[in-house]
Amino acid sequence: MKKIPLWIDCDPGVDDAAAILAALQLEELDIKGVSAVSGNVLLDKTYPNARSLVALAGREDIPVYKGADRPLRREPVTAAYVHGEDGLGGAD
Repeated sequence: MKKIPLWIDCDPGVDDAAAILAALQLEELDIKGVSAVSGNVLLDKTYPNARSLVALAGREDIPVYKGADRPLRREPVTAAYVHGEDGLGGAD
């Protein structure tokens, strides 16, 4: 089976967490890497979240990188009121 190469660029809040964990289980995907950006919460939370999710799935062979820490054209607007201060609703 030929795998589909994929890069995941995300701002891991609870929604992206579910998508990342699902993607990491799909044998059809060849996940090349993950980059975390500021979005649902700031980069200082999304980057550790992405690393934790990759580790939780037992896929520490997949590199995780820091992406943009802010939007290019406006001030950051987060959704911590939805995703919690850490982006994952306080889940450890």
